[in-house]
Amino acid sequence: MPVNGPIERAPGERVPGEHEELRERLAALAARPTDPADDAAARSRAALADAFVPGRAATAVERVRRELRHTGPTPVLRDHLAIALAARSTEVRDVAEDGALVITDRGQLDACRALAREVLDLRPHPDLAAFAADLLDRLEHAERWRWVAPDSVLGAAVVALAVLVLPFVGAAVGDPAVTAGGVGVGAALVFGWVLAHRRRRWAADARRPAP
Repeated sequence: MPVNGPIERAPGERVPGEHEELRERLAALAARPTDPADDAAARSRAALADAFVPGRAATAVERVRRELRHTGPTPVLRDHLAIALAARSTEVRDVAEDGALVITDRGQLDACRALAREVLDLRPHPDLAAFAADLLDRLEHAERWRWVAPDSVLGAAVVALAVLVLPFVGAAVGDPAVTAGGVGVGAALVFGWVLAHRRRRWAADARRPAP
């Protein structure tokens, strides 16, 4: 079952949010059969069970990571660690009311980036690699700047008025220095206004009130 993409469901079956659906996909990957004689894989799978217990994914990551260091990076253990890391990514993000996984602070973004890169470094199953690549794309999108509408029209009006009026004050008094100063102050006001009302996309989403 791919980690990304739609899941076929029976008519009338409840459609889970992204958080639940990702865990469902990861659980399906974790349940794939392994060699019964592979004791390391059996121990790793037992450790991986923690990844699907709320708040325990970090423990699963450490347990599978220890097994991988002890046994060596077999394909099965690399996949198990990638699954645990992907499950951990759901815990470091917030869950919106509709079940979507969202980034709401810099720490979450940095943690998810580190997890996704570690998954890719493992060279795991293609579905897990695709999940990590998609997560990195989403993080890049979350880093882009976004305009945030001002809370008050009055502030925008004051800036606009200052930009228009200040240069004319200098012209009215016939002093080039005052005119140049007015233009400079107006430019500084516009620059400051833009800086004050742009946010990284994740920061803008964090400020958005819940519906």
